[in-house]
Amino acid sequence: MMKMESSMLQDFIEEQKLVCEEFDSAYIKVNEDDVVAVAKHTLDQEPIVGLRNKPEPGEKVAWFIYGGELGEGEDFFETMTVKELEEILPDAIPFLALETGFRFMIDRDDYEDVWKAEPDLGI
Repeated sequence: MMKMESSMLQDFIEEQKLVCEEFDSAYIKVNEDDVVAVAKHTLDQEPIVGLRNKPEPGEKVAWFIYGGELGEGEDFFETMTVKELEEILPDAIPFLALETGFRFMIDRDDYEDVWKAEPDLGI
């Protein structure tokens, strides 16, 4: 019996590989149960920004995604699975296979920017 490797991720794998190739990044496989940190309360603001840090020892979260300006405070981000993120922000999924140090910025008008920055912003 074929495992349902998330049909949603299957739809995005080729797009993720193309994004990685376009921006000269290694392809980092994404699973639907991987955990990301999202400032859910900011997703109505633009632009949407995602950044991938190297996870702290003992942590699994590498991606931090927020809308508008980056806020402060321990409760700014909440963790969720990639599957949950796909339900509320599918436009972010193609970028999640980028390697550590990459950031992306998108908006509702199809603006898209991807760049590699110094990792570890202390988030």
